[in-house]
Amino acid sequence: MQQDTTQLPSPALGAMDDLLARREKALALAQGAAAQLAEAASLMPISSFRFASMLRHLTWHDLSVRPEAFCDRIANEARQTFDANGWRWLLDSSGLGDVMTAQDKQEVQRQLNDDPLPLNRENVQSTFVALFETRHEVFRRGVVELFQSLCKRYRSHSAFKVKRRLVVEQAFSEHGGWRSFGSARERVDDLERILLVLEGLEPSQVPHEERLAHRLQEQRHAALLGDGDRAGELETEWLVCRWFANGNLHLWLKRPDHIDRINGLIAEHYGAALAHERY
Repeated sequence: MQQDTTQLPSPALGAMDDLLARREKALALAQGAAAQLAEAASLMPISSFRFASMLRHLTWHDLSVRPEAFCDRIANEARQTFDANGWRWLLDSSGLGDVMTAQDKQEVQRQLNDDPLPLNRENVQSTFVALFETRHEVFRRGVVELFQSLCKRYRSHSAFKVKRRLVVEQAFSEHGGWRSFGSARERVDDLERILLVLEGLEPSQVPHEERLAHRLQEQRHAALLGDGDRAGELETEWLVCRWFANGNLHLWLKRPDHIDRINGLIAEHYGAALAHERY
């Protein structure tokens, strides 16, 4: 039987060797790139899904047609994520975040989300020198803003002097939680923060489940699910907290020295010496 001598196509040995070598290099580079991206994410000062989310939503077609722009976008997102989280970490670790109001923090978060200042030695030094120089003023202003914002209709203090009772109107919803509109929870957070700072404690070190706002919500929600009671009371070391069926929250400061120090800060802010008064 005659053997078939038809020439079948086959790659040149040199071309095949080149293809296999390119495969090994491509796989090694891809594995290395994945490992480097994972390491880059792990180096972020605060755990964040922003960088990973950006990678997930990338138009990977650009990797083939616009590789330089693709790489630039990854590098820019890594820079912005690290810088934003770096500033957050510095504010928390320095304790400066503890003297800022909820409104101040929201403004900082907005700036960091939009376009964070590059995190370099010069910017850190200049920013934190300014913040440390004004930290007492920032804390004092936060005290004044909080007590001025509390309910004017029922409050037992003037704009210039605080007494024992504070009232937050429409703090809770009919379902037991904080109202989604308004700033009741932020006001309670600010009050707790002020008292912690006055005691020389670090608000940022208090676990979430131990925060006053969380405890109030949990206790009110549990009461609603249990006997349906829409009114109740929670007493802490420094405060007596009572909530009512209309959603209002009344807070009583238990310690006269706290009231004196708060009034001292308010007087300092307005530049006026307030006469001492018992409650």
